[in-house]
Amino acid sequence: MMSKINFCICLILLIHNTGQSQTIDTLINVGNHQLHFEIIKGNDTPILFEAGNGDDGSVWKPILQDIYKATGATLITYDRAGLGKSEIDTTKISFKQEIKNLNKALKKLGYSKNYFLVAHSFGGFYASEFAQRNKGKINGAVFIDVGTPCIITKEWASNYKKSLPADVWVMLKQHRVGLYYLLQNFSTIADYMSTRYISNDIPLTLIVAENLPDSNTLRTEEDRINWVKCLKDFGNLPNHKYVLAKNTDHKVWEKDPKTVIEEITKLYLKIDK
Repeated sequence: MMSKINFCICLILLIHNTGQSQTIDTLINVGNHQLHFEIIKGNDTPILFEAGNGDDGSVWKPILQDIYKATGATLITYDRAGLGKSEIDTTKISFKQEIKNLNKALKKLGYSKNYFLVAHSFGGFYASEFAQRNKGKINGAVFIDVGTPCIITKEWASNYKKSLPADVWVMLKQHRVGLYYLLQNFSTIADYMSTRYISNDIPLTLIVAENLPDSNTLRTEEDRINWVKCLKDFGNLPNHKYVLAKNTDHKVWEKDPKTVIEEITKLYLKIDK
């Protein structure tokens, strides 16, 4: 009987009050597996958060309540397939399929009109492909220390994959299976996204950490120089705003939550009038 309720959504639904906000913790069936979502119910355009590679939606928790209080918006975080509490269908997993499944889940949840995007690191690629598949529905975006096609090229991604030792692949397959399958196809994804990154037509704020990602990500001096240049170029494109967060690391909000909260709030309120 449960499988027939709510458009065949198979879910665990827990609703509780957090201050004045209502939080929904749920699993949404997208075919042969379920994706885990947490939603703080609000008004107007929902804000959809995309975490970086290997992270699940819980990484955003330290800043959600302040963003909710400042915007009153519905906040949507989720775990990508094979991460956090989300399941994975390894027979059909692909970057494109993940975005299709995200769209499917959001429609089941009742969100299909407009979105405001927040993305971190490689989440910028996911958010960009989501925007490509939802043209005309993205009101704005805040990208935080993201990788772009300028730095994550097909060649760079291929070299990065080759650099990972065997024990790392074993660890990923056991504990970060979603990331494992993404990295297996890293260069293909980079090539595909080289012409599909988020459109300059969408108002966007880029928040950049003052400190570079660690040497496991940027392995050479050329990588480090390119990272800085690529982000400056991206942040200074038309319709973009570049913000350098002083004394911060890759996850900017850990050391400077104020800047991240304020920049999300400012752009959201500016365009969601």
